[in-house]
Amino acid sequence: MSIDRVVALGARDDWLWLVSKWPELRNRLRPGGGNALSGMPGAGGESVIPIDVHVSDLLEEITQSARFYGRVLLDEVVPLHGCNDACYADGVPVEECPDIQRPVTTSFMPGLLVDVATRYGHFTEQDDIGLAFCDDASDYRERVRKTLERPAPAVYVGPCRVRDCDGELYLRDGRDAGTCKVCGEAFTMAEQREFLNVELDSALRTRSEIVVALKILGHTVQRSTLDKWVQRGRLVEAEDGLFRLADAMVLVERKGGVA
Repeated sequence: MSIDRVVALGARDDWLWLVSKWPELRNRLRPGGGNALSGMPGAGGESVIPIDVHVSDLLEEITQSARFYGRVLLDEVVPLHGCNDACYADGVPVEECPDIQRPVTTSFMPGLLVDVATRYGHFTEQDDIGLAFCDDASDYRERVRKTLERPAPAVYVGPCRVRDCDGELYLRDGRDAGTCKVCGEAFTMAEQREFLNVELDSALRTRSEIVVALKILGHTVQRSTLDKWVQRGRLVEAEDGLFRLADAMVLVERKGGVA
């Protein structure tokens, strides 16, 4: 007994929808949807790039399902001549056809999902695996939709400006004002930029902290670029492991900060 055609086509469309959302879902691996400030200061001054475990697990689960269905296709669907039967007419075995058409063309995602979706009929013609095929497609679509609709985590915008406050300030996408969660002091993004500009002459920061500070000031500099500046002696330590933000700003403003 086969699955109803409308249901089968819906499952195909759900799988293809997952294909269209795959880049966006991968982008959500890093909290902030890829828009967060990179180089978040961590212990020892090292750069910490967090991974959203929920998104990582979801990507892996969908990938494993696609591989399962891909294996079914490889085991059950016979490859065909892709040469308009020119080889077949000459008695050449299908495996030796230079244009052989296999049911699965790639093991990489999301291309594998495309192969699975376009061969939906093979699954939905069978009641047992067809039900699982349709249920998986619907379930994954709903879970991915909910994941992508979650608000992106707040982005770090620097330390609190209040003296003796150890608070760290964060803003969500689309907002330019907030309050410190420690002391309750209100702030705006403009005030944070001004605060960092005032600190330029005296502020000593780790490499990761400098990357974040430059980002807040409107300059995107990769951590690898900063490391090259240090290796080449263009950015010199002021103290052990600490550098002047002002020195980094000078390098950024020279030729766009190219290392």
